Amino acid sequence: MLFTYKYVTHEIEKFQRYSDFLFLDVWCNAKGEFNSKKLRGNRELQMIYEEVHYDDGKWATFFNSHIELIYAEFLNIDKTSREKLKKWYKLNNRISFIYRKNVKSPISYNRLSKKHPKLTILLKSFYVKLYGKESPFNLVAFGDIREIKKNHYKKFVDKNFDGHEGVCPFCGLNAIKGNDHSKLEAYDHFISKGNYPFNSINFKNLAPMCHECNSSYKLEKDPLFNIDSIVKKNKSKRKAFYPYEKQTWKIGVDVKLNASIKVIKVEDIDLNITSTCRQEELQSWKEVYSIEERFKAKIASDFYGKLWYQMIEDGYKNASKLVGFSISKEAWYNLNINQCNISAYADCNFIKKPFLEECKRKALFK
Repeated sequence: MLFTYKYVTHEIEKFQRYSDFLFLDVWCNAKGEFNSKKLRGNRELQMIYEEVHYDDGKWATFFNSHIELIYAEFLNIDKTSREKLKKWYKLNNRISFIYRKNVKSPISYNRLSKKHPKLTILLKSFYVKLYGKESPFNLVAFGDIREIKKNHYKKFVDKNFDGHEGVCPFCGLNAIKGNDHSKLEAYDHFISKGNYPFNSINFKNLAPMCHECNSSYKLEKDPLFNIDSIVKKNKSKRKAFYPYEKQTWKIGVDVKLNASIKVIKVEDIDLNITSTCRQEELQSWKEVYSIEERFKAKIASDFYGKLWYQMIEDGYKNASKLVGFSISKEAWYNLNINQCNISAYADCNFIKKPFLEECKRKALFK
């Protein structure tokens, strides 16, 4: 990705704390018949369980019944297996660690099902629904996660984009809605909630992403594994960019055109995208978000690459007609290229700049 997000500490994290408590303190310590006293270690959750117990429709029924069903299944699991499940739970919630290291893989539902098939069915049913339109956390008793998320989004945009519209760091091509909008951008699960258990409500695994990145390109793709382009199966673990990483990196883009600037075709564009000492992360990013395809499409577009070139050429012709205008064409190109340094991500300047540099090379030194 092009730049990192700043993480926001917020009330919304309480939902992950509920998950932590249920799994580590209640289910992994299951002993005897379940009752609400098993939840006394988290008084707030105990009160909610007792308040909504089968009285508030399908969401309440779903939440309470799954607490009980999963608890009952843990009664059949021995102590050694419970300890291993605890380790797996903690690993899957060390999100930055999973991205940063190439030796530890998160535990998938497929792997979990080989050891605990019945438990896996129950856990997947539970965790997949913790985030989304059917989440039991939408109940008023939980504070209504929809309203809490709106507040989180506002704080997130305040911290990352000074409250206004921003740029999607996963592509740099599209906007992230700001607090001047009435709608929110969708939150993406970096590690898919459909493939991995335990972290579907962990906001260190969630962040706003533009619709195109989220719904057209990333989908269920896994940034943590090399993908075989033929058989479409995971091959080997690799590093990936973690969106909340404190250490930053720099992405470089170089553009070469193998045909006339006036008739730009995607097949005539060569891109070299680089990131110093971040080769695995870079490859993951390019694959998951189809970066080269999208960058080339932007350059070939009448509304971007072709327009950028035409504006410089027409601008120079029009300026040349002015009395006293004496700047050379090379200096004119340099002036426009330097304007891109004002903001790397406005108007796709991180692509526009190397593209204009290539236009200058072809226009002046062909």
